[in-house]
Amino acid sequence: MHEPLQPDFLKKHLAASLFSSPIHYHASMDSTNALARTLAAHGAPEGTLVITEEQTTGRGRRGRSWVSPAGANLLFSLLLRPPLEGERVFVLTMVLALAGLKAIKRVAGVNAMIKWPNDLYVGAKKLAGVLTEFSVREKKVDWAVLGMGMNVGWHPEVPQGSGAPATSLLEETGQPVSRNELLVEILKGFEALYRDVLRGSMEALYDEWNHKCLVLGKAVVIESDTERIEGRALRIDDCGALIIEDAKGDQRRIFTGDVSLRLAVS
Repeated sequence: MHEPLQPDFLKKHLAASLFSSPIHYHASMDSTNALARTLAAHGAPEGTLVITEEQTTGRGRRGRSWVSPAGANLLFSLLLRPPLEGERVFVLTMVLALAGLKAIKRVAGVNAMIKWPNDLYVGAKKLAGVLTEFSVREKKVDWAVLGMGMNVGWHPEVPQGSGAPATSLLEETGQPVSRNELLVEILKGFEALYRDVLRGSMEALYDEWNHKCLVLGKAVVIESDTERIEGRALRIDDCGALIIEDAKGDQRRIFTGDVSLRLAVS
């Protein structure tokens, strides 16, 4: 029997946090990001948190579905209103990914890495994903919604076709992990890093997400709806963009947007 998510527990342990209120909890819903976007459009404040036990139409980037059994995993979205230029919004993706890494290390003892642009991996298996959606007004971010889905308490099936193999904290540790404690750690860690971003204290963050990125130094293939680029991943810049060196030796700056990255097969 899975431990249910407990809004009262979250409010108590996030009492001094940006994310202590309002908390929107639903046992089942179509998508946490969809509700957070609607709340944003109706003026909901920064720090609004949406959590659920089950998403009926959960999705990842590029419209991919996110499959998760009810009550087993961590599914949540945050609403932010950062004073950032539109092109810097994907910094927030990297910050939530870092907060996720730190939290699962503290709570579960699991070491994970970031697969740019938005996934957390343990070894060659996907543990979590981040979906960032936003609105820009006069080149400034009006609102940003960060959604995270993390495999916590189930044994993922072997994917069919070309899907990446998945893992979970239960799979990695053999022990149940409290989703409530994990979410508290993620949110506390994210808020601290988010404050650094707002202060402009980016150097340590920049160094850390490069250190924790599993694709750097490797041959990669970047695909979008309009082009395919092969090259070597060099670094992630301070806007969250990936810098790669292509076959001609030219450096290309790739924003997360609607792109897909995979390691090249040598």
